[in-house]
Amino acid sequence: MGLFRRKVLDERVTALQDGIFRELYAIVVGLCGLSIFYEQFFGDISLGKVWLELVIIIGGGAYYLLRSSMLGIFTDEVEMHDRSSKWKMNTKNMVISVLVGLGISLTFATINSQRFGETRSETIEFFFVIFFVSMMIYIPFMFAILVLPYAMAKYRSDNVNEEELEDMDDEDEQDVR
Repeated sequence: MGLFRRKVLDERVTALQDGIFRELYAIVVGLCGLSIFYEQFFGDISLGKVWLELVIIIGGGAYYLLRSSMLGIFTDEVEMHDRSSKWKMNTKNMVISVLVGLGISLTFATINSQRFGETRSETIEFFFVIFFVSMMIYIPFMFAILVLPYAMAKYRSDNVNEEELEDMDDEDEQDVR
């Protein structure tokens, strides 16, 4: 008997454990989001106070995206999503990036124009200047955060799937000989 024996796993138990881990991850990300929200509105927000929450949220998502694309399952997930959803994932990411960029720009423009505008005309002018400058910054920024990682992960996952299919074809050809 070897020291490193492979255990026989029950698929039902493994699936239930995976479900529990997904729920746990959702709870942790939710608590990190609540912590950031609390610090934003009831504390003095600074990067020093929320860096761990940001690492957990961003790092967990980035790790999952990287691993799923390296294993080739990201393409399958996208196909399953696209079959069951009205909007394709790529379209959804683009729309979300534009809407979030517009929302951030609108929020900054409203807050800062009211804060720094002394007259009504100056407030309106500040609003439009801040809004358009923020749009030029945040829409491409959100596009880079949401759409580019998706496209790179999909490309990598497609390549992994093609390599696996080629390897399977090569094995089938060798078996025939």
